[in-house]
Amino acid sequence: MGGAETAGDARYQELFNGADVSLWEEDFTAVSAALDSLRASGVQDLRAWLAAHPGFVMEAAEWVKVVDVNEATVRLLDARTRDEVLRTLSLSRSHVFVPEASKALTAELLLFWEGGTRLELETELQTLGGRRIEVMLTLTRPSRERSDRVFVTMREVTAQKASQRARQESEARFRNMADHAPVMLWVTDVTGRCIYLSRTWYEFTGQTEAEGLGFGWLKAVHPDDSERSGTMFLDANTRRSPFRLDYRLRRKDGQYRWAIDSASPRFGLDGEFLGYIGSVIDISERKQVEQERERLLTTMDEAIRLRDEFLTVASHELKTPLTPLSLKLQTLARATRERRGPELLERLPADLEVMQRQVKRLSTLVGELLDVTLISSGHLRLELEPVDLGALVQEVAARFEGESQRTGTPIQAELDEVVGQWDRGRLEQAVSNLLSNALKYGVGHPVHLQVGRTAEHAWLSVRDEGIGIPPEAVGRIFEKFERAVSERHYGGLGLGLYVTRQNVQAMGGTIDVRSTLGQGATFTVRLPCQMTSVNAAREKAS
Repeated sequence: MGGAETAGDARYQELFNGADVSLWEEDFTAVSAALDSLRASGVQDLRAWLAAHPGFVMEAAEWVKVVDVNEATVRLLDARTRDEVLRTLSLSRSHVFVPEASKALTAELLLFWEGGTRLELETELQTLGGRRIEVMLTLTRPSRERSDRVFVTMREVTAQKASQRARQESEARFRNMADHAPVMLWVTDVTGRCIYLSRTWYEFTGQTEAEGLGFGWLKAVHPDDSERSGTMFLDANTRRSPFRLDYRLRRKDGQYRWAIDSASPRFGLDGEFLGYIGSVIDISERKQVEQERERLLTTMDEAIRLRDEFLTVASHELKTPLTPLSLKLQTLARATRERRGPELLERLPADLEVMQRQVKRLSTLVGELLDVTLISSGHLRLELEPVDLGALVQEVAARFEGESQRTGTPIQAELDEVVGQWDRGRLEQAVSNLLSNALKYGVGHPVHLQVGRTAEHAWLSVRDEGIGIPPEAVGRIFEKFERAVSERHYGGLGLGLYVTRQNVQAMGGTIDVRSTLGQGATFTVRLPCQMTSVNAAREKAS
């Protein structure tokens, strides 16, 4: 038997000394006896008793006898030999167990008190060279029967703990910086789930951590942008590539704001993918500026198109009356040179009528251009006087009688006497433009004129039975250079209705149109009869 025991001890020593971790064998006999005495004296709550007697812990530590340590312990404690470690510990454990280790020693006493067999915790030691180290301590009692012997393993974790603290400090600095940054910052894990949102995110969106983390942040994205944004993010997460998203983000007041969300992947020291870190920036103001710039660019483009189109049309329209006028003058000049007196006298009335008509058309076109210039420059002036609207419409209709007969477009009028304070020239121009349009677009069908009044307004209605106005054109026919039909078929500068509306509005009135395609159009002008209304309109126009 003796040989077997000797062989077993040798094997034990071989394993004990060959272990890579620090191993201690300790004798807790004196500690166990002290705890038994406390129990016999009536102590039931050791934790409370130790709190009331803090010096007992370090005192009890001195009663523990270190039986043996292995070579790994010699290296751990910066010693030269095992004997040096054992001798130092036999003199006082306080050379190794610093005051900060009292928590660990307290846990050991509680383990014995409660009859436990295993304890694992972190604590601090001081090596024989005076260096502070952090260790993971595991204390094991082989059995309740042999409660006097305890085996302890210690593994230094100083570097790991330092790295952990550095990481925690770094994360704390990052969170502090992120929470005070002017942008919203976020971090995800490898799965794409958000594990951190800065305080600025919660302040902007009104979300809580429980609502925003994971994929909850998508709930703050506009419903029309949410699915697209989530898909693009997860696709980038799969490819481990940087990305940028534009979406509308709901602010805590319920308003959606345009934002840019951009991020880059995070990688560890070994190149492993850790997730993303990104930022969200409110770009609503910039977006509005860009949209306004695009709108303005489009509106310049549109203005240039309208200008070029107008110049083409104006050139054509101005040449149209000049051509027959020039031909008639050439014919008359040739007849005069050749002394064809009788022939000249015979054709002169008809030629003069044609020339007068073309001069009138040319004068109208030039007048419209001058009116647009006055309106655009804000120099349109009104000369108010008492005007009988019914009589004025009758006079204008009489001037169009020749055209009415020539085109087979009869003018039918129901005109009441309605007197008000208006600018006769501007009102006459408005009636002429409306009647001219009615004869042009309702050719071959009657044109109906009506004048009447209500308690406060005079009104004029001009109705034709012609081609009508397409619904999509009704809203724009009163704008400059606009028309509802092609200028190739009906001519004109597209200024008549624009000038008419400006004239009517300058006198405090309104003009509107109702039309059914293929059944004609009805233009209605309403003008205030009271002087105060007209004077206010005049002041506004000036």
